[in-house]
Amino acid sequence: EPIPDLIDIFEEHGIKVFEIDNQQYPKFDGLSATINKMPIIVIGNQWPGDRQRFTLAHELGHLVLHGTFHPDLDEEKCCDRFAGAFLMPKEVLANIIGAHRNFIEPRELAILKQEFGVSMLSILHRAEDTGIISNSVYLKLRGEFDERGWSKHEPGDAYPQEKTYIFEQMIFRALAEEYIGESKAAELMNMPLESFRNLRAMECQDVAHH
Repeated sequence: EPIPDLIDIFEEHGIKVFEIDNQQYPKFDGLSATINKMPIIVIGNQWPGDRQRFTLAHELGHLVLHGTFHPDLDEEKCCDRFAGAFLMPKEVLANIIGAHRNFIEPRELAILKQEFGVSMLSILHRAEDTGIISNSVYLKLRGEFDERGWSKHEPGDAYPQEKTYIFEQMIFRALAEEYIGESKAAELMNMPLESFRNLRAMECQDVAHH
């Protein structure tokens, strides 16, 4: 089945996921590293959920495949293919949309976007990569996306973002242990000091979303 709650699954398997503010780094998608034997993935917090999920899977590819790439291979393209296979396994995708298709309706791609949590273009590319559709069908649909501006802004409902609270929890832990003060904590969370104090005092209606 399509993978729900990607961040939860990563964290259950020991991969720490952090977010940074895209307002400060507008072109940042994600990065991965291993620090003291702990795998870490960092993603931007302003992208739509489908882009975040693909970035998470792409960075997982870097962690899993690190040191195995042939010099002639493009590492970024390999990790993109890894992400597509991870989020949309061939058997699962074929079971849902059919093993061989002569065409796919754009509306169908929009529905599948909500099911798989990836962009319409990612589904289209994966369908071509797995042989479900031919290259000519892919190019025809890709041309329609380009003509209608969907390559930059896809139609239909946006896929909701996934959230991680590890970074926030670590800040409050450091605050509780008096490693940092309120001003530093507010700075790390990119919040005005007064807003942070309200959050700390549990005066927000929803302390998980601020």
